[in-house]
Amino acid sequence: MAPEFFVRLEDAALNAWPAPRQMIYDGWLLRFAQGYTKRANSINIRFESQLPFKEKIRVCEAIYASENLPLIFRLPDPFASPELKLALADAGYQIFDPTFVLGREIARCGAFPKEIKMNDMDIEGWIELRAKLTGTPIEHWTVHREILEVILPKKTLMGMVVNDQPVACGMGVLEGNLLGYFSIYVGERFRRCGYGKMMMWGLTNWGVDRGGRFGYLQVEGDNQPAITLYEKMGFETCYKYLYSKKL
Repeated sequence: MAPEFFVRLEDAALNAWPAPRQMIYDGWLLRFAQGYTKRANSINIRFESQLPFKEKIRVCEAIYASENLPLIFRLPDPFASPELKLALADAGYQIFDPTFVLGREIARCGAFPKEIKMNDMDIEGWIELRAKLTGTPIEHWTVHREILEVILPKKTLMGMVVNDQPVACGMGVLEGNLLGYFSIYVGERFRRCGYGKMMMWGLTNWGVDRGGRFGYLQVEGDNQPAITLYEKMGFETCYKYLYSKKL
């Protein structure tokens, strides 16, 4: 894949999972979401730096400290230079949580069994479903709701019902012809029944019907069941990214 395509993928993924607050500092995108998820509370390397890394790291540490947040760097392989990684190591930062960006060309999937229904939901209904499937209080999802509300590209919040029983949820975000898959979750009682694959199918059909041609997703390197599922569906590694913080 050409470097220009990696830029498009990275931009689409950042737009699909935005932070409620952010700022740009010398080519770095600083994101803040009250500590909810690493992606929305980290520095994302986007453009070349003009300032010395040592100075920039010190300034960013002060900014994140003022927000009562740890400073976390998100380092995509195509954009994070060896010099930056060395500067972070010298400043006491350590690598953790390698994550893969997987992708593939997409086309419409087959028909669903008659007992499966895919529902396009509003934010409140989807949050309630997500809370129920995960067994967490609805109050836990306040920042997640804020993130959903500020997504600008087209999105679908999808719930899967099997024989009138809610079993799974997922989100698709479409920017141009790039379809991102996010927040795929199958309730614990309903796993190993193929519902994760069916949710992916539902999101794919939604995206393809609106012009999607390439699908991508992000999966942590230690989530082997998810990696296995996506590889069976034809997804391949586009690039990976690492996180870095003082451990």
